[in-house]
Amino acid sequence: MWKRFFIFFVAVSFIFAGCGPKKGRIKTVSLPFLDISSFHPAYWQSQHILAQGTIFEGLFGYEPDPKNLGGLKVVPVIAESWKISDDGKVWTIKLRKDKKWSNGDPVTAKDFEWSYKYYCDPELKDIPLWASPLGNLKNAWAVKAGGVPVDQLGVKALDDYTLQLTLADPDYNIHLGLAAGGVVPVHRKSVESNPQDWWKPEKLVCNGPYIVKEWTQGKDCVLVKNTNYVGYCGNVEKIVLKFMVAGLELGIQSFQSKELDFAWINNVGQYNYVLSKPELKAAFHEDISDLMFAGYEIARCLDPALDDIRLREAFAISIDRETLVNKIMGNRAVPGYKIWDDSSPIGKKLKPIKFDVNRAKKLLAEAGYPDGKGLPQLKFYITGASDPVAEYIVNEWKKNINVDVKIENLESGLYWMSVWTTTPKLSAGFMRFGGPMNRFSTGDLTKNASHVLWNFDFPAEFRKLRYEMDFEQRNAIRTSEKGKNRSDWDELLIKSKKLWEERKKIIASEPHRLWKEEMSRKPTFEEQFETIWQNWQNAKNDRDRQMWWRTGAELVLSEEYSQLEYKARSPHHKEMYRANLELMRMPWEKAVANAHKVIQMFQDTYYMVPLYFDKIQYLQNPKLSGVVLYKFSWGPQIFNFKYLNLAD
Repeated sequence: MWKRFFIFFVAVSFIFAGCGPKKGRIKTVSLPFLDISSFHPAYWQSQHILAQGTIFEGLFGYEPDPKNLGGLKVVPVIAESWKISDDGKVWTIKLRKDKKWSNGDPVTAKDFEWSYKYYCDPELKDIPLWASPLGNLKNAWAVKAGGVPVDQLGVKALDDYTLQLTLADPDYNIHLGLAAGGVVPVHRKSVESNPQDWWKPEKLVCNGPYIVKEWTQGKDCVLVKNTNYVGYCGNVEKIVLKFMVAGLELGIQSFQSKELDFAWINNVGQYNYVLSKPELKAAFHEDISDLMFAGYEIARCLDPALDDIRLREAFAISIDRETLVNKIMGNRAVPGYKIWDDSSPIGKKLKPIKFDVNRAKKLLAEAGYPDGKGLPQLKFYITGASDPVAEYIVNEWKKNINVDVKIENLESGLYWMSVWTTTPKLSAGFMRFGGPMNRFSTGDLTKNASHVLWNFDFPAEFRKLRYEMDFEQRNAIRTSEKGKNRSDWDELLIKSKKLWEERKKIIASEPHRLWKEEMSRKPTFEEQFETIWQNWQNAKNDRDRQMWWRTGAELVLSEEYSQLEYKARSPHHKEMYRANLELMRMPWEKAVANAHKVIQMFQDTYYMVPLYFDKIQYLQNPKLSGVVLYKFSWGPQIFNFKYLNLAD
């Protein structure tokens, strides 16, 4: 009898064992991701993508919207409501009262005040204010430079659930930037208890829909749902991020073997393979990288050979973009005649760079180089063994306008430094360039084409002087042993007074109201210098005295440079600068409607030339929905995992 009962019991156990896991199976998604070296949300690295709405969330966040730029729109997350002062400088934001940290603590306005001061404190190195909306806060740059105490930063918790932001300049769109990763709050007690490694998974307290359960750098990261999270989150309970590192295959084969629920298509061979397989073709998705244009820019060098706009236009209009994307790129891009594609409301209003060989030849002749004769040797700089796009461009120039441009391979460190900064090591030529948006802000609508204002549109003699000041003189200050003695300040004190008097003359002569306001921003150069000088006088040791002297010397150098830069701008350059200032101050909808006017001015200088827009191509598990593409700089990636859902 007992034997029959035992057999029955075992059989029933097996039946229920087979059913149980199906009902209780944890919904898990495996995704390829950039390797993570830290979960600190402030640093402008790959993990900032994860900070935006997944393990952290801020006052505002991104929500999918196919009709908007980049397929996204900004929505309130922790913010509940907000008011903007008439002058656009004070934002008063009411917070939701139900949001919690992963340890159960409430998320309050005091968390945001402390976090923003933490990010802007000069003790936290390498936080890029240029890429953060925190740079818009009153005194932010001065605080970061050490010229103003951190408690004077334009952020204040009026009570536990009311945050007030005071801005340096009017901004009716600051909420758009507050969706970015570098402005999420961090948990004060955790940071103060473990200042060096609070961000490690075993210590990390976060406030997003997922928390970090496991992490092995160079291998993977496991996220699980935050049980204290309040707000929408899909049904995916566990996310395994497999890092894309050298020597590890995380592509189509991994997708086919069901190791991944998502895979990027990275080249023409993969693209053609996918289209040849019906089961993969059904999982195929494609989008346009509308927030980033790809093309080339003039090398950021001291050589004046391409300072003539006629030459730059001749090169820009002598490239057949249709053939480039169809034959060289295997139809994995669309031609880029403008900085914004026609699929956007901005691109529809821009005038294209037309393919016109006859006009290019005419421009060359007008510039003094008929049929390309007499031009100095120009170079197209690349990194790596080859670059088919660069090779195609150079062949187009040889075929169409008889100009022989030499391709030169640079060491990667020098190449990437030269993409962003002026270097005397390069002669005149060209480099590949991608112009992205960093976030939704009116200033970012130009997709970095505003670099014309900061880097390109200056005479060669000023570019040389700028290099000397930016690198040689600044490095000399940072390594100087001066600052211990009062006499070390004599030259700085005299120069600071002269510079302030000259600054007042420039402000008085500038006709544009917004530019006047920008140059008059508080704290003024005079006020910042006086604070630094007082800090030196109050310093208790030689180390601090040297630090404050160096801070003062760098401030004087920056002011001297700023004034020389203003005087070096041509009338047309100043016109572009004023138009860009107006764009940055417009409400978002108005800015989108008017951005083409400013972008056209930048595009027509031909310093930065669009060639194509990449197609974003990938495979996705048909049961998986809610994938959100991140198309800003560092993209394409996938982010905002709270929208993921996995069907049974």
